[in-house]
Amino acid sequence: MKHLFDARTQKCWTELIEKEAYTRIAWRDKYGAKYSRIPPTILKKQSEVPKLPARNYTLPAIHVPRQQEEAKKTAQESPSKPEVFQDMRPVTPQVRTLLYDGFSKERKGRYLYLEKRKAKHPEEKFQYPVLSSWEYGWRQGDVIQELQLPAHGRLRTVNDTFYSRNGVFHKLSATDTLATIN
Repeated sequence: MKHLFDARTQKCWTELIEKEAYTRIAWRDKYGAKYSRIPPTILKKQSEVPKLPARNYTLPAIHVPRQQEEAKKTAQESPSKPEVFQDMRPVTPQVRTLLYDGFSKERKGRYLYLEKRKAKHPEEKFQYPVLSSWEYGWRQGDVIQELQLPAHGRLRTVNDTFYSRNGVFHKLSATDTLATIN
């Protein structure tokens, strides 16, 4: 098996492959036209259809009633702006002024602007959840404020608010509190 991986055997294989490629090219040059895979195209005779002389047709003039003309004029005179639909709520002027004040390297300007925008919750920045994955956490801040954070350990916000023991409501009834394990 070692003799298959030495340099002499590899050189032999490359020469055989090159020789085969050159042989194929030489055969195609010599016999390619005679034994072509693609059949020669046969020129089809174009059907001779007599061409008719072009006729000059004129259409009658279109008369628009006066009411339609007046409606068009009033529509053209008062250009209405197309309704712009925005996903994100506009920035307050105070936050916008931060954008143009200073450089990011100095922790001013764009850096401070992005920090202020990041501090807001998504509910304050957007009118509705843009992505379907946002729906799980949408308005989650209201629920978290009601909860008391444990001194040690983890907070099971999703488990306590999203999943329900019985029924649709996430609030536990008096009978459910008796069955919970502390």
